[in-house]
Amino acid sequence: MRKFKYSKDHKPSAPIIKALIITARGRKYELELLVDIGFSGGILIPYNLYEELKLALFEVPEKYYGILPIGVPITLHTALAKVVIDGLEFKIHIHSHPLINKKLAGRELLNKMKILLNGPMEELELLNK
Repeated sequence: MRKFKYSKDHKPSAPIIKALIITARGRKYELELLVDIGFSGGILIPYNLYEELKLALFEVPEKYYGILPIGVPITLHTALAKVVIDGLEFKIHIHSHPLINKKLAGRELLNKMKILLNGPMEELELLNK
């Protein structure tokens, strides 16, 4: 059972989760992801990080799309990678685009875990273990 404090960088504070991305070539990167149940994908990361991890080498043939806040549809770069959260391992789609600078955990990842959002305590708690 692991607890993550909400991020105070958002108003109001927002639930985050810490994850380790491991590419097929063994590159590792630990990051904090904002929990976003409105995002149906796995993980969304900034494009410069996508390039740094060389995820373009592992892109999937299927097309994934997103919509920018201004309503413009975009085709997302999408690769598969291993994601580790508090000892739990998942194969998850990692999405990005040059116009995106967010780090989000979407429903593809969140639906693999049992999570309690404790708003009054400003904590996200993993209940899987």
